[in-house]
Amino acid sequence: MEQKLPRGLILRGETYWIDIKGVGGKRLRESTGTSNLKLAVKYLNKKRTEVTECEKLDILPDRPLKEAVEFFISHKRREGLRTVDQYEQQLEWWLEQLKDVTLQQVSEAKIVKAILKMQETVTHLGTPPTNATLNRYLSALRACLNVALAHKQLLMVPKFVRYKEPKERVRWLSTEERIRLLDACPDHWRGMVRLSLATGLRQSNVRELRWAWVDLESKTLTIPGEEFKNGDEFCIPLNEEAMSAIVAEAGKHEEFVFTYQGRPMTQITHSAWKTVLEKAGIEDFRWHDLRHTWATDKARDGVPTQALQKLGGWKTMAMVNKYAHHDVESLRKWVEPKREPMPHAETPTPPEPATTQLRHNAEKPQLKLVVNG
Repeated sequence: MEQKLPRGLILRGETYWIDIKGVGGKRLRESTGTSNLKLAVKYLNKKRTEVTECEKLDILPDRPLKEAVEFFISHKRREGLRTVDQYEQQLEWWLEQLKDVTLQQVSEAKIVKAILKMQETVTHLGTPPTNATLNRYLSALRACLNVALAHKQLLMVPKFVRYKEPKERVRWLSTEERIRLLDACPDHWRGMVRLSLATGLRQSNVRELRWAWVDLESKTLTIPGEEFKNGDEFCIPLNEEAMSAIVAEAGKHEEFVFTYQGRPMTQITHSAWKTVLEKAGIEDFRWHDLRHTWATDKARDGVPTQALQKLGGWKTMAMVNKYAHHDVESLRKWVEPKREPMPHAETPTPPEPATTQLRHNAEKPQLKLVVNG
């Protein structure tokens, strides 16, 4: 006799499916992904519970994950977030991994399965993705789901794993290395490196620097919020080295400061950067480490932390500490006294050690030892 299935559960081939009334009365039909009846029933009960909770909390009907991603990207663009393009690229990868998955179906198990698959891939450097890369992709999806949760599109955000990352990178250029690097740079790079060392600007802001952002008369640089990473307008004074690097490019292009063969600069490739480093005899150094070098210089010059935070465009003091580095010698000047040392009190002469023999003192009564016997 054929076994009677619970209401809302159907068998298609060898796999069980659920067919129930979802949020807002919308029909919910999806695969349980199993041929085991007990597991299928468990899945059915879980979905019914979710529907009930969504109804209580006034959660919107379930929707494809793709719609949630599109909503998130649109939401972030309205906020003027500069990193939205990076979010978009990372979430496109997630959509490829989670095909035909709805927003409510995104689970910890599906997330882990996708990340394990990423770990098996190879980057353009010929190495597996780092833990930092894995965490960035996880953060993008978590951010998307958090926005969905805030807008009552999701019942709950699943748990996310976080991979351990290495300690903060500590790398900056010595004076000799800076000279070698500038000598090794092609002509159309040299000004960008000089400006990076003088201002600590990120590579993208240097490459895309526009004349409209530079006030040569007041010696200031103003980058619009939509072009800056944290989304806020960024304005800093320019020192003589920065001004020299910028003015040297005058007349080459109407809009952009740095160009190559009459066109705006594009992304600097890893291979091109590696070639320059090899020519300069410099190892283990990224373009972004120019920002570390600048911040370290300022910290060692005694620039106050709050001022350094503003000059670097960081929102938190933690980011300042991540980029500005000290060593023993750079800290030495801070331990030397800045005022006359306090006068020392005269050290009292210690009393002579006591002897075991009792002596007569004319100024004091003589001590006698009385023994009762």
